[in-house]
Amino acid sequence: MASYASALNQVFMNIINNAIDALEVSDTNFQPTITIQTELKKSNILIRIADNGIGMSKSVQNKIFNPFFTTKSVGSGTGLGLSTSY
Repeated sequence: MASYASALNQVFMNIINNAIDALEVSDTNFQPTITIQTELKKSNILIRIADNGIGMSKSVQNKIFNPFFTTKSVGSGTGLGLSTSY
């Protein structure tokens, strides 16, 4: 199957790094989890990446692929990860 290995690697790293950042909480009872599933469907590969964080508001969901949009504090993110991945 043909692919763009370097570009895909960057996409996966952006998504997983965002999930890791979102799961950083101080509650000692919280068990942060990231799940990655793959599935072959005919000539396509389906990849699901999920975490058990609190999720995003509708307002944030509507902006996550916009260049320079970030929910991180100043100096912690460029806001380019998901827009480049999209």
